[in-house]
Amino acid sequence: MQRLIDAKVAEARDIQYKRDTYGGGDAEHAEWLADLSSFANTAGGDLIIGIKASAGVPTAFAPLTVDLDGEILRLEQIARSNLQPRIAHLDFSRVPIAAGGEVLVVRIPRSFNPPHRIVRTGKGQNRFWARSSAGKYEPNVDELRALFTLAPQLMERIRDFRVERLAKIAARAVPVTLMHQACLIMHVVPFSSFDPGTLVPLAEVNKNPHPFAPMGSSGGRNRFVNFDGVLIPSDADRAAPTQRAYVQVYRTGRLEAVASIASGERPEGTPRRLTSMRVEGLALTTLVRSLKGLQALGIEPPYAVMISLIGVKGVHMNVGAKATWFEDDEIGVLTEDQYHFAEVILETVPNSIQECGEMLRPFIEQLANTAGRPISSSFGPRGEYLHTF
Repeated sequence: MQRLIDAKVAEARDIQYKRDTYGGGDAEHAEWLADLSSFANTAGGDLIIGIKASAGVPTAFAPLTVDLDGEILRLEQIARSNLQPRIAHLDFSRVPIAAGGEVLVVRIPRSFNPPHRIVRTGKGQNRFWARSSAGKYEPNVDELRALFTLAPQLMERIRDFRVERLAKIAARAVPVTLMHQACLIMHVVPFSSFDPGTLVPLAEVNKNPHPFAPMGSSGGRNRFVNFDGVLIPSDADRAAPTQRAYVQVYRTGRLEAVASIASGERPEGTPRRLTSMRVEGLALTTLVRSLKGLQALGIEPPYAVMISLIGVKGVHMNVGAKATWFEDDEIGVLTEDQYHFAEVILETVPNSIQECGEMLRPFIEQLANTAGRPISSSFGPRGEYLHTF
């Protein structure tokens, strides 16, 4: 904070100073919402409350002496109630000042679900805001059109990435040789990965690959830096003839996790088999662990999670209520070679397998549908996920 003042760092598109916090009147509420939405609709930034500024240049501290816990709750409530869609992951940081009082820093992330508009019931306000180096302004029609098309374009780019990678995996153009043709594939694409400024600290992944262990592995026993990022195979020996699974951590923060499943190594005439519990267990345990790893590296939600099965035509899929990776109750036969489940968007990082299972319910239900079952038995009457792994 002191260096900002000493260097006379002027307000810009990604930083704004305020001497006092926002008041309780309609005009003050509207200003708070306009400031928030303008940052989120543009490139994100920091709103610093408790610093005097002259012509946009900081001059001195004006520390806040109000109850900041209560003030943060008040500001959060105003934002939740009056912005559509809501802005996720607002971060409030309190900076104590030696002379007394505190400065409040509100970090607003760039939104990948714009535009956010102010909607105030009974106030006649329905407005959009953006930012430039001169501060906030109301965008014109062309700028609004660009904001409205950003989210659909982003999903299209996410799906294009998935299609491209699946084609290469199906053609066996992967960084390791997999044991079997039948594979479970999971792609995690942070929305921020399309921002050129987002780069994973590869040295950190190389130092601690364990959060990105391959499906079915308890830890990353080895890793190799490659052109795309860091590769973590299931076998510590990269030169092994085949690998059961691997994870590719891309430098942009995307993840590709692939595991061989439904082995053909069975007595002659015995069909290949796969259980829903095995698929769910591999996907959920890997996802919870890897999302926590991404967040620790500064790669925040939202994330698009996309799961596929390939090379599985004729596999007998057991889908039932027994929580085991090896045998379920009811059997269906997979009639397609590939199944590409609908993407799921996660706005937060799940804290447990149960929470992750509830978030991924669309995938788990669709997994049961592939074997001819109308619903999955993995959920209780209140929608809770029933299994642990």
